[in-house]
Amino acid sequence: MKSVQKIMLILTLTISMSLSLYATTGFLVSEKMSGMNRICFYDALGSIYTLNVKSYELCPLTYEF
Repeated sequence: MKSVQKIMLILTLTISMSLSLYATTGFLVSEKMSGMNRICFYDALGSIYTLNVKSYELCPLTYEF
């Protein structure tokens, strides 16, 4: 590889790793029961994330992903 390509690869990897260090706040949009679990659905910057909690627990209004 040429040195410029190596530098670009290193920069790309560094940026990718640093972006994954930031937590994203998800906001509760819905929930459903499944057996002994409650599945909480969150919208975090346009992506949907899920969180499983016990059926007797409440879904947090926000969650850090």
